[in-house]
Amino acid sequence: MIGLIASILALGIGPLVYQTFGPMKRADKIVSGFILLVIAGSLFLEVLPNSFQQVGVAAIILALLGFVGPTLIEKQFSNAASKTHTFTILLGIVGLFIHASIDGSVLQSMNLDYNNNSFALAVIIHRLPVGLTIWWLLKPLLGERYALLTLVGIALATVIGFVLSMQFSEYQTSNTFALIQAFVSGSLLHVVFHKPHEDGCMHTSQSHANSHQHEQEGEHKIKPWINLLPDRWGFIGMVCGLIVLISIHEIT
Repeated sequence: MIGLIASILALGIGPLVYQTFGPMKRADKIVSGFILLVIAGSLFLEVLPNSFQQVGVAAIILALLGFVGPTLIEKQFSNAASKTHTFTILLGIVGLFIHASIDGSVLQSMNLDYNNNSFALAVIIHRLPVGLTIWWLLKPLLGERYALLTLVGIALATVIGFVLSMQFSEYQTSNTFALIQAFVSGSLLHVVFHKPHEDGCMHTSQSHANSHQHEQEGEHKIKPWINLLPDRWGFIGMVCGLIVLISIHEIT
């Protein structure tokens, strides 16, 4: 139970960091690099290998579809670009909900096995970038209220996974779950590559959102791949993300 409570409290640390350093443009680049490395690393090292082990090549195909599909739609149908991008972000958030339920299930199994406290600690550390990712994605897009509600939803999904761990363990081994997880993982990876706010500032108010409304409606420009490469501040964030991934790996 202590691990469950700690994992929920850990979700709030990322938003606190975001609120503290949000107005700084360099902080946004550091956070972007950090999230990119942590999310991509988690997907490629944990989620996608598990899906591939269950359903094989289909997992790779669906992950590629989730990653490339939104970009193709945005290029072919410019009028639907903004809605497609928003939908992809929300789909990525669904992936975080799914993963939160898995975390809850893992915490319950650790709760029954006192010799595996290191795994519980790894889950708690893993939740730190999850909270930051949600705030980084949703606050600029939907505002603080919906970002906070999403964090509450993630916490509830964790509790549900904790309480219904036996039922979730059976569902998590199904091929359907593996296929869904692969597709959503690709969508989430698309989101962290094409972040929803391009002005270099992490803070968002209603007036701030309105100032970019005309840029987002009717046209969503796809950035060249070269512009997706991080600068030195993004690289610093990626190094920090790498440290987190290594720490989780060493603990487990």
